[in-house]
Amino acid sequence: MKKKLLIELFVYAVILAIGIILLFTYKVKKRYFIIPSEFNYQEVQDDAFIPIK
Repeated sequence: MKKKLLIELFVYAVILAIGIILLFTYKVKKRYFIIPSEFNYQEVQDDAFIPIK
């Protein structure tokens, strides 16, 4: 029983260590989106805020 708990604790520690390493070493790749010139858009002046009474 104790051996099983030690193995489980070791597995959790390894997963935690990998997670912390990835948290500090992962860098997001920048992606650029190309919008076609025929794409039309309009700026909206309306506010989506709904007052709570």
